[in-house]
Amino acid sequence: MKILGIDPGTLHLGWGIIETNSSGAVVRVDHGCLSAPAKMNFIERIGVLGELVQELISREQPDTAVIEKIFLGKNVDSAFKLGHIRGVCAVECQKQRAKIVEYSPRTVKKQITGSGSAEKALVRNFLYRQLGIKEDPKKTLDASDALALAFCHIMQDSVTLKVRGMEKR
Repeated sequence: MKILGIDPGTLHLGWGIIETNSSGAVVRVDHGCLSAPAKMNFIERIGVLGELVQELISREQPDTAVIEKIFLGKNVDSAFKLGHIRGVCAVECQKQRAKIVEYSPRTVKKQITGSGSAEKALVRNFLYRQLGIKEDPKKTLDASDALALAFCHIMQDSVTLKVRGMEKR
């Protein structure tokens, strides 16, 4: 099973891919950031990010895409813009027939660190330790957030499968 995590952003969009290997172990395939030029207007950036997401999904062929849910902060305009980016990501994922799942940032943080209010850097440290990843200063917090989304889903999915197995007994 191959899982793509997407952390939507209006300039930088984090992505991370995790899969389970033949022995059932969870391994990181890759993670990074897709970026659109800040000089572009917002509509042009949506187009660029959409094309980059489409290329990524076509290349990686994930079974499931996990997109971070919007949280409403202080700036409503930013939330609306993130909604547009999330919509583009969802459309591109559906075009490639990837199942789409959503988690809130709080849910992901709690799954990985045990605290829904953990700082992003702490989430990255826990996640990297779990997956045996060496610190890479070129990888942004957007990239590790996306990887955390994918990891959260694979952990939630394994719990669901175990519970279903118990129900059948």
